[in-house]
Amino acid sequence: MKDESLSPEGTYAIRFDVFEVRMSHWVEVPGIFRLADDALLFDLRGEVWSAGPIAWLSDSVVQLSVRRYPGRVSCELVLNLQVGRGVAICGTNRFEGALSALENWVRRQ
Repeated sequence: MKDESLSPEGTYAIRFDVFEVRMSHWVEVPGIFRLADDALLFDLRGEVWSAGPIAWLSDSVVQLSVRRYPGRVSCELVLNLQVGRGVAICGTNRFEGALSALENWVRRQ
């Protein structure tokens, strides 16, 4: 299971709601917070999207893979938390926009 993932300078954190869906199969649903004020910037919690590999490209840009459970839908996300925008690619579908709109778009995939 994933621990909290901090950005390189500790400005942001990805926190996970973790639960077991089958014996020894865990889902790790991400929510991204700005630590200075604990503001929730991007949230897939409440859904069954499990986080895969995470790469902090800078202190405010994160690359994150998520996969819907169960199913075959997966998305690659690049989120710029400082400017509040990102890009999501789910299969052949692509969306670019504000984090709240991107979050809603991913939830509908």
